[in-house]
Amino acid sequence: MDLYKHKKELKKKVLRRRSGFSIVIVPHYGGKTRRIEITPSKVYLSVLVIVLAVSFVTAMGFSYRNLENQVARFKGMQLDAIVNAQSKELQIAQNELSKTKAELDSLKQYVVYLSTLEKQVRDSLKLGNSKVSLEYVLERTPKAKLQSTEKLPENVAQLLSEQNNVTLLAEDRAKMLNTLKGASDEYHKLLAKTPDIWPLQGYISSSFGWRRSPFGSGWEFHKGIDICAYYGAPIRAAADGKIEYAGWNGGYGNFVKIYHRDGIETCYGHMSKIAVKPGEYVKKGQVIGYEGCTGLCTGAHLHYEVRVNGVAVNPINYLP
Repeated sequence: MDLYKHKKELKKKVLRRRSGFSIVIVPHYGGKTRRIEITPSKVYLSVLVIVLAVSFVTAMGFSYRNLENQVARFKGMQLDAIVNAQSKELQIAQNELSKTKAELDSLKQYVVYLSTLEKQVRDSLKLGNSKVSLEYVLERTPKAKLQSTEKLPENVAQLLSEQNNVTLLAEDRAKMLNTLKGASDEYHKLLAKTPDIWPLQGYISSSFGWRRSPFGSGWEFHKGIDICAYYGAPIRAAADGKIEYAGWNGGYGNFVKIYHRDGIETCYGHMSKIAVKPGEYVKKGQVIGYEGCTGLCTGAHLHYEVRVNGVAVNPINYLP
């Protein structure tokens, strides 16, 4: 009875070893006939490897497509939006790369595990030196190679290149804006020191140039313009500057002289009252006195002069 059970168990083991099928390769013109044994364990292992490879390719495809969409979004953005968003997008790309690298490392470990498992299967089936191995199956199975991840660093490099280009554009724009701002500030400083506003709202009773003297016969050269308004009307500085003189000045009566820039001065005569002091800095439009009729005058008005390097010029050339 024991011998019978032993033979029965031995027969089952032999049947298990012989399960599966074989592929016979017969050459057309001579040569050696080859036979490849295919067992259920080998089939299961091959299917497992193929499923893992397809899953990995699909995951890598989705990751790559996602990164391509991110790069496409960058290309469609405006410069200001890119400058604000590039750091966040780069961080996302780096996280994606780290995740992919972790997946690759995990897959490598799993391949090592499969190799160990293959050895165990070979030992249990006593396959010896058969060419049917895990490496043999992997060589002939479509799978995600490590080289396929090179496109991800390429896109990140492209992203970094675009970031660098955007940075350079932003720096160039900043330089241009700083240059324009400096030029604008300088222009406004010069404009503020240019006597281009009317010191008194009124009408011109006497123009710049030769005229008949209002105090007798003959002609005289009028070095400014006379502006008439109501008595006591406020007189304003025609530009920013420093008060060089404020006081009585002979025929000018109450007189104020302001130095602005580049040899340009303005003079205000016949004031009823002076509102500034020598050495004081005034702003364009600031009240410096009031209309009157002090000194040599025939009625209330403002005598207004513009001098360049001490020479009187026509104030109308500066006024709008």
